[in-house]
Amino acid sequence: VRATIRRFLAGCNTQYKVVPFDHTFYQECLDIAVQRGYPVSSTKPFPVLTYLCLGALYGTTSGAHNGIYGKTTRCVATSEDDTRRAFRIWIALYTGYATFADDIPRRCPQEMPSLHAFHDRFVKGEKQEITELDALADLMREVPRVFGGTVPANIAMTSTLDFITATIIEAETKDMQVSPTAKRYASYHRLMSAVGKAYAIMVFSPEIPFEEYIQAMLEIALFIANVNDVLSFYKEELAGESTNRVGTIAARKGISRVEAFEELADTSVELYETILSILEDSPRACEAFKQFTVGYAAFHTTFERYQLVEVGL
Repeated sequence: VRATIRRFLAGCNTQYKVVPFDHTFYQECLDIAVQRGYPVSSTKPFPVLTYLCLGALYGTTSGAHNGIYGKTTRCVATSEDDTRRAFRIWIALYTGYATFADDIPRRCPQEMPSLHAFHDRFVKGEKQEITELDALADLMREVPRVFGGTVPANIAMTSTLDFITATIIEAETKDMQVSPTAKRYASYHRLMSAVGKAYAIMVFSPEIPFEEYIQAMLEIALFIANVNDVLSFYKEELAGESTNRVGTIAARKGISRVEAFEELADTSVELYETILSILEDSPRACEAFKQFTVGYAAFHTTFERYQLVEVGL
């Protein structure tokens, strides 16, 4: 595992590092959440603070690389730095509440009906059945203003809705046998569950026209999913998880989980190189993706959830 992760990081022009946690930024996120009426101290159906901590770390690593983004509503930005910080807070809150939703099947299966009702309530403009999902829905309603363009906003919106659907699919197909001929199923499901297209849009500031990066969107979305799967492998093996993407690939191909993990790491490096090639005609888009990759890797190597400090990188 150590050698594979090292090879993967080197192939993506980044390295292992631990980023100090920004307590000031975290407190700002909590303050904004409270102002908006989002739950921050609730313990039912399970504690939300852990997820807001995760979101804050994502905002200061993966979300910290870019230029000026569109102003978020209810976050007053008075300078370029304030505008960037306001967008990072939006990313942090979105990531926190989305990750909370992702854990509902595992941590609070009795709330699955709330996930099933999410789309219907969102389309009708109704409050969600639990406050954490209502916070996510509220953040989604800001997407058109946050992303500064119809196409990027639409992609981010539909990607988030797909993510909720993928969470339901994963919960309801955990005992499903994966057909050896379903070669693209693992990638299809993971592309939805990783919110890859939404996070791919977040790589680029609205001042970069979407025409400069749209051809790389699928590769970037898959890359985002792959990197998470590669850097989650160690902690998931310790936990005995078998329904993840590595397990699905291993089962379909009849290979070991370690072999599937190594294959996924190599595929991720190939994707990285392909993305740079696609973006080469737009230096600013190419640089934004490179910086995102460094931050995205740092998010995983820093956050204790992934336990990578134990690997000895």
